Amino acid sequence: MVLNTILAFVLPWIVAVLHLYRKDKVVIPLIGSFFSVMAFFINDIGFYFGFWEVAPFPKQKSLSVIPFNIGLYPILASYLIYFIKRNGSPYLVILLMTLFTTILEGIYVFSERVVYGNGWNLFFTFFSYLIPYIIIYRYHIFLSRFISTTKNHI
Repeated sequence: MVLNTILAFVLPWIVAVLHLYRKDKVVIPLIGSFFSVMAFFINDIGFYFGFWEVAPFPKQKSLSVIPFNIGLYPILASYLIYFIKRNGSPYLVILLMTLFTTILEGIYVFSERVVYGNGWNLFFTFFSYLIPYIIIYRYHIFLSRFISTTKNHI
């Protein structure tokens, strides 16, 4: 659990606070919080259907992924939106971030910190990140439009 906490919670938040928050003060609270909720939901579905287990507590399903759900995943989603706002090409950025996240999980799979079951594999993992990243991008578009319309009415 210490390894999960350091790699998936402490390290991402240090990077986010020292770099991302200085560049864009609203992306983490707006995007990260919503993506954290999505991560809890997706991981609970995966645990329920036996698609994956995460060390060090494979039987206590949700405890092992808390550092990911409130650390790595929301920070990566926040960086996704930051890169899209900075560089444009949203679907290229989404594809690259999906590949990056899948590779990170692949490292956990090959080191046996994540164990797949019931036919789950890295191909399915790719889509389990792609779809939420597209949703978070669409959510960002919705927020941008909502904020711009409410500014006109104030």
